Amino acid sequence: MADATNMRPEERQDLAGLFSRLRRHLPIILACVIVAVVLAWAVSKVLPRKYTASAQLEYTPQDAVAGTPPPALSDLARDAKIDAEVQTMKSLPVAVRVVEQLRLDRDPELRAAAQNFATDAATEKQAIGGALLANLSAARVGTTSLFEVRYIDKNPLKAMQVANAFAQAFMAEDMQTKVQQYRDVDQRLGGQLEDLRRKVEQADAQVAAFRVRNNLLGLPDSVTAEQEISGIRNALATARAEEAAARARSAASGTTIVGGGGASQISTQTLSTLRQQRAQVAARVASLQSRYGERYPALADARKELDAIDAQLSREMRDLSRSAGNVTQAAGSTTASLEASLAAAQARLANNVRASVELADLQRTAQNARDAYQQLLTTSTQQNAQQSIMRPDSRLAAPATLPLTPSSPNVPVLLFMGAVLGLAIGLAIAYIRERWVQGLDTVDDIETMLGVDYFNSVPTPASAIEKPRTSDPAEAALLHPLSAYTEAYRNLATSLSFTATSAQGGKILGITSALPKEGKTTTSTSVARVLATGGSRTLLLDTDLRRRSVSVALAPQARVGLGEVLAGSASIDDVVLREEATGLDVLPLAPTIGTSSHMFETPEFAALLAELRGRYEHIVVDTAPVLAVADTRVLAHHFDALALLVRWRSTPARAARAALHQITSVGAGVTGVALTMVNLKVQAQSGFGDPSYYADYMKDYYAKS
Repeated sequence: MADATNMRPEERQDLAGLFSRLRRHLPIILACVIVAVVLAWAVSKVLPRKYTASAQLEYTPQDAVAGTPPPALSDLARDAKIDAEVQTMKSLPVAVRVVEQLRLDRDPELRAAAQNFATDAATEKQAIGGALLANLSAARVGTTSLFEVRYIDKNPLKAMQVANAFAQAFMAEDMQTKVQQYRDVDQRLGGQLEDLRRKVEQADAQVAAFRVRNNLLGLPDSVTAEQEISGIRNALATARAEEAAARARSAASGTTIVGGGGASQISTQTLSTLRQQRAQVAARVASLQSRYGERYPALADARKELDAIDAQLSREMRDLSRSAGNVTQAAGSTTASLEASLAAAQARLANNVRASVELADLQRTAQNARDAYQQLLTTSTQQNAQQSIMRPDSRLAAPATLPLTPSSPNVPVLLFMGAVLGLAIGLAIAYIRERWVQGLDTVDDIETMLGVDYFNSVPTPASAIEKPRTSDPAEAALLHPLSAYTEAYRNLATSLSFTATSAQGGKILGITSALPKEGKTTTSTSVARVLATGGSRTLLLDTDLRRRSVSVALAPQARVGLGEVLAGSASIDDVVLREEATGLDVLPLAPTIGTSSHMFETPEFAALLAELRGRYEHIVVDTAPVLAVADTRVLAHHFDALALLVRWRSTPARAARAALHQITSVGAGVTGVALTMVNLKVQAQSGFGDPSYYADYMKDYYAKS
């Protein structure tokens, strides 16, 4: 026997089990869903119609300063810019522009709604703008550079106008911000241009002053100066050579003076002529002297001519000596003059180099100032030109169109939400019912919560027989012997018979329940009948002293019965009645029987059971409910097998456990538990794990009538 536990297994072994338990509550779940959907539909008819118009804008930024390359924005920075645009769209200044543009301060609905936003610090237009923003939403479209503005209103035309007006007002606000930005930039550029202009003027003035101060009316030419110095050096070398030659001639004396060559300033041609004449005269004197002697007159004349020539040579020599001194002095003066010119030229070259360096530095400073001024002037010109084509950072990508269908209430969404809410409520109710209801449902409930073996489930005739010919459950087993209904009693009878052990003859099979109205009498009668129709000698014994249900149903005219047999006033043969249709014998209880259970504790009752064992193969005993009276506990130790009936989804598990406890407290035991009054159609849909779950698979196996 399995151990009992207070926890329901909830079919936790697989999803199919969980789904089967959910199907048990499917009607109420569907009812909740339908009711919620109907309510949602009714609400959609009551709610006012509202229309939503949306306009889309695209973020396409323009540089604030012309000529500057656009900054490379990361994805995060671009997202932040677009988010800032969205927040600006929902700002109060934009809403005030819309109020002014559409003259919404005359709209009575908005004026009434603006009362909620009116404060001492807010103007009337600002309050109306706040009312506008209450029905406005703006958001980015996915991860694109698009963002949209949506406005909701009862009037679709007004919704479209306001949405487009917000888009236009947003761009106008953006333009105003950019205009102010351009003005600030122009102001800064103007100040910078004025500063650069003054710097250029100062630099040019410094260059001009330096030229005047250094007598640099033109550009200093170092190449010309170097060429001049080179010419002076060449002339100086020539002059020095001539001075040296002149000094050498001047140092010579007398006839040793020799002409300085073709380039000499001293002419020696006269001296050479005189020397040639003297040589000729001297040769004639020598010739005359040797030929004619000292006294020859022509010799004297020749000698006089020779003396005259010598005198003339001496004069000429003196003149040449003076001329050589003058030439030497002139050559020295020329050399000194050239040296002075060379020194002056070199000094001028050095001054020109220094002045060129300083002038070049001043000119670079001036040129840099002019370049900066020109560049800034160009930027300012471009900036002024760009102002004429200035546009906002966002453009209208798709204007709002007239909404033809209302956006609120959204009937499909409301119906879906109603269905979801109804489903949630239905599931909650199903969960509460599952936890709250203490009834037993399946074989797992029996074995897990009671710890007792499970026999089988006994269905209701309506669920097990396609077209029952009677409403009496006990009679249905006779009229439909091949149905699933009757087969359930055969299974129960077989289980009781095979689990019962008796060494004294026939088997006594007890059938009881924890509470009344659990199908105990019907089950006892049907089990006895299927045993009897199966060829077994069977007796049905009624021991329910208070209700006498078996006796009332099968022997309503009986005036003697079990009590009279035990009292000795009647024999077994006198009181046993036979059911002709089944061959079942019935030992009833007479109406005069008392309600005391002591009759079941007497030796006469034990002797009666022993005699019945000898006569019958099966004695089926219909007992009283365990929790109602003590009769069943008194009888329990006489049974070879005892079945505890539990009404499907009705008998509380606590009651069943209490009945089991009372039976075991007297030293007896329950062989197994059977579920009664099971609706096979419902159980087949939700009783996963129970044999009844497979009723649909087996329904064609049984006879249909």
